[in-house]
Amino acid sequence: MATQALKCERHGEATRLTCVECGTPICPKCAVRTDVGLKCENDAKGAELSKETLALLRPSRTPMYLGAAGVVVLLGILALVFLRGGSSNNETPTAQLPAVGSWTPVPDLVSIRGTTATVLLKDGRALAAGGGVGQQGLAAAELFDPNTGVWQNTGSLNQARRGHTAVLLGDGRVLVAGGINEGTLLDSAEIYDPATGKWTTVAPMSVPRLGNTLTLLANGNVLATGGTAADTASGTGGGQTIRPDATAEIYNVAANKWTTTSGAMSTPRFEHSATLLDDGRVLIAGGQGPPISGNSAALKTTEIYDPAVDSFRKSNDMTEARFNHNALKLPDKTVMVVGGSGGTNGDTSLATAEVFDPTTGAWTPAGALTVSRTGASAAAFSDGRVMVAGGETVTRGNRRSLDSAEIFNLSKREWQSAGKMNCPRSEASAVLLGDGSVLVVAGDFAAPGQQPDPKGCADRYHP
Repeated sequence: MATQALKCERHGEATRLTCVECGTPICPKCAVRTDVGLKCENDAKGAELSKETLALLRPSRTPMYLGAAGVVVLLGILALVFLRGGSSNNETPTAQLPAVGSWTPVPDLVSIRGTTATVLLKDGRALAAGGGVGQQGLAAAELFDPNTGVWQNTGSLNQARRGHTAVLLGDGRVLVAGGINEGTLLDSAEIYDPATGKWTTVAPMSVPRLGNTLTLLANGNVLATGGTAADTASGTGGGQTIRPDATAEIYNVAANKWTTTSGAMSTPRFEHSATLLDDGRVLIAGGQGPPISGNSAALKTTEIYDPAVDSFRKSNDMTEARFNHNALKLPDKTVMVVGGSGGTNGDTSLATAEVFDPTTGAWTPAGALTVSRTGASAAAFSDGRVMVAGGETVTRGNRRSLDSAEIFNLSKREWQSAGKMNCPRSEASAVLLGDGSVLVVAGDFAAPGQQPDPKGCADRYHP
């Protein structure tokens, strides 16, 4: 026979529960809930939980606050990505790293000249010769002294010209050739003598050239290659009519004579690059080739000029077709090409870079720029780093000049921000000064729907 349950005298409830402290039966209404279990009223006295203990036992709101904060941060990041246009091919996370080096403004040139030819003289000064606005050439020339940071006028060219090329000769003088003035392509050439500050007209090239190259050979003569001529098939590129040319010629400085090479290049080229290799040969890379369906196509082909046999031979193709790119010889004797224009119609700027090994003839990718660039300025430092500045980002013909710069670390094979110039521009010229800084001179500012605006500004980069 079951024992009848006791009832609480106060509440009349059955004493079904037991105090964890003394074991006394208690009813549900008398039981006191503690952090160690149910107790009778006597045992529960003095065992009330402190405010601190109660606070610890309450569900914490901290995770909720942290979660809310995380959501806010995530939404902020997504909004930033959306406003910046997402993660395009033009930018990579390396753009967020601290900038390497710094830029300082240099006084503007005396004359606004847009694109110009700049050469570092043997006495450490920089010569900026010619330039102009549109197809209107400029004859003025100026000298920059790195010690005083001042530009000074020097003797004017005998022929106003824009889009010409220039090279420092072995005796310290400067040869300029070709270009355009008032819509007329030029075959004329002249030499500047720093000792007198005067220009002397020399023998003209065999054909007019624009967008060609000039390379000082090991024997002191100068190789001129390609460009646009006046009597070859025309195409369009970069908003102008071009006629890529395959001819090449040698200027004999002592004899003041141009002589056509025994063999022409295998492919007509415009806005290609020519780089003197350590063994005396010259690497010719890319450019715009003969027109295809009315448009001049970017080239990935390369060839090498050998002075010993006075002819060109084909070399291995680059991984990507390009023109109006930069080409620089590195301390390890390899050659880097970077940026430029490509695509089917040559209307898209490139962010890729690749390195040519003369011993094997192989091309190797060298990482991508954070921003695609064509018509940029570039310089190679003695420690193997490469700096690229300005240029244009071009998409289907819409051009926008850049003020940003990037530097490439050969050992790490990566690009990093090199800060910003004080003046955005493309087609500027750059020279490495004696103290290791880089002088970037003049150029054009381009924006969608606007005509290029010539600039006379200059900047100096300190790595």
